[in-house]
Amino acid sequence: MFFNQKKEINTVEIISRTLFFTSLISFFCFLFLDLINTGFVSRTFSILWFLLAAVISGIWWGAIVKEIKEQRFWQFFSAAIFAIFGVILTWQFRADLSDSLVLIIPLVLLTPFVVIWLVREV
Repeated sequence: MFFNQKKEINTVEIISRTLFFTSLISFFCFLFLDLINTGFVSRTFSILWFLLAAVISGIWWGAIVKEIKEQRFWQFFSAAIFAIFGVILTWQFRADLSDSLVLIIPLVLLTPFVVIWLVREV
């Protein structure tokens, strides 16, 4: 029956997932507040501690997760976002890069997609 299904609850996975999302959301909220009013948060404490907690808990969550759903759309979407951010950052240094900009921009565009392809292959 539908109601008699027993699903194994992994409390360590729930704790690591909650810690990851909480620290990531806190990092972005405090970063946004610090960007609005410079020094509002960073005078008291460093928001990079939240980023460090997000990275550590993300690695922890990734190491203990048992069921993996491969969602190619979100992988492609995140790679496209990182590629766009990379091009924007590269374009900001166009005066320094001058002639090599023609070679670097396609490399920056392709790098996130190559990383996803390599992760899938391994």
